[in-house]
Amino acid sequence: MQFVKGMMRLLGRVTPTSARGERPSLVRMIHRADVLRDLATGGPFRRTLRRAWRGHAWPVTSGAYLVSDPQAPLAVCTLTSNELIQPLAELAGVSIAGRVYTPNLGIEKIVLNVTTNSRIRFLVLCGRESPVFQPAQAIRALVRDGITPDRRIIGAEGHFPVLRNVTPERIEAFRRQVELVDLTGETNVPVLATRIHALAESARGMDPGRHSRDAASSSAADSDDTRSAFTPIRPGGRREPLAYDPKGFFIVTVDHDAREITCRHFWPDHSPGHEMRGHSAEGMLLGLIREGLVSELTHAGYLGAELAKAETALRLGLHYEQDRPLRTGTRT
Repeated sequence: MQFVKGMMRLLGRVTPTSARGERPSLVRMIHRADVLRDLATGGPFRRTLRRAWRGHAWPVTSGAYLVSDPQAPLAVCTLTSNELIQPLAELAGVSIAGRVYTPNLGIEKIVLNVTTNSRIRFLVLCGRESPVFQPAQAIRALVRDGITPDRRIIGAEGHFPVLRNVTPERIEAFRRQVELVDLTGETNVPVLATRIHALAESARGMDPGRHSRDAASSSAADSDDTRSAFTPIRPGGRREPLAYDPKGFFIVTVDHDAREITCRHFWPDHSPGHEMRGHSAEGMLLGLIREGLVSELTHAGYLGAELAKAETALRLGLHYEQDRPLRTGTRT
């Protein structure tokens, strides 16, 4: 979490702020990365399942959740309380349980996964609310009042509550489909289990509706619409030289005998600056950011990738050489 916060602060300094004090370009950047992750991992697998089963794989988008019984009528959102996900996902009547942090990308995932499973009838909010992003307040506002023509959640108070990557039709389908059960702030598992059991019992006999082949088609259309909204770009390019960062550059090595990663910082004139030794790429990058030794976003991304490679080499006994692929063989 501290690593994420550090990277968000760094990204925040280099992304423009709107007149509302929001950073929509940062949200778009994160969404694009998420779409690419889905395409690179879940996307091909889900398409194979659809062809094999002549149906659709669910959930349709990635996220921090656990799936229990896709035929069950309850979806549970634990807000920022990660510790509630597993015990609530194990309860009878729960289809999916997961967290949400943001009133934009996080809520979009909820809308997509709920509307592509027509058996879900209740959305339960529980756990701790984020005082900054306020996703629970945004979900309540969404269910109650919907969105503006520019897809901003009416009455939402958190940071950038805009649902740009799901269609207005899907948002309206979500509002019609679920009954919101607001238990925000409740973290007692037995209390939540009692309420969830009662809701599951009340759902017995409800018309489950058609299974989601139509919803799957709609989801695919949403996904196609989302991808078509982006301007295609190709990977590759030229990394700036190490001296470009006015804070200097770094040499990363792995000492297998000492079981350590070494990161040496040099000033732009090549004079020695600092040395850090550690075992975790995340901790080391956070330390460099904390000390103010990285000032360029591209340099931070490069350094994070190199430290991650070094940690992998250390853990798996591989040969590490900066700017080169990992390989087996003689270790250094």
